[in-house]
Amino acid sequence: MNFTNITNKINWRIIVVHIVATFFIIFATKQFAQLNDIELIKLVDKYGVENSIKQLKNDPNSPSRIAYYLFWNGASNLIGLIIAFLISLIICIQKKVFWLNGLIVFIVGLIFNKLGLLNGHTISRIFFSFYELFPHAAVQCKFFINGTILFLTAIFIFFNKWTNNLTLNSMLTKDS
Repeated sequence: MNFTNITNKINWRIIVVHIVATFFIIFATKQFAQLNDIELIKLVDKYGVENSIKQLKNDPNSPSRIAYYLFWNGASNLIGLIIAFLISLIICIQKKVFWLNGLIVFIVGLIFNKLGLLNGHTISRIFFSFYELFPHAAVQCKFFINGTILFLTAIFIFFNKWTNNLTLNSMLTKDS
């Protein structure tokens, strides 16, 4: 298998659609990662960051709580990326599309994560604004609602007939 044969099998439409869905899954896992210590979230929501730190100084378990919280929040990007990669790879194999398309999605996601493009304030403001629809809901409900909406949006993008037809039709016209 030579280089031109490999490049002919790469479907850039599938890659772009799967990258968009990957972003939604990554941002959903960020929201679900916030739920690993609900009491800490409530404390920060109630008192703010500075006063919460003062409150936590009295708690002997606070270093481990903060460490677990930071670990899961840090790992959430990679967990979301792995979930999205597995979905992308399964779709590529199921639709009999070259598996390298799913691997390219994973590599692009890793690069974006490494460059810090998944932590931007503007992106977060757009993706995390769903919870504002429920102003009186508890904090943990907001994270759960937001994560669920983002995850369902990603699943819709991955499995929607329109996006599948768009990406697979490009393969048919490429082969003709």
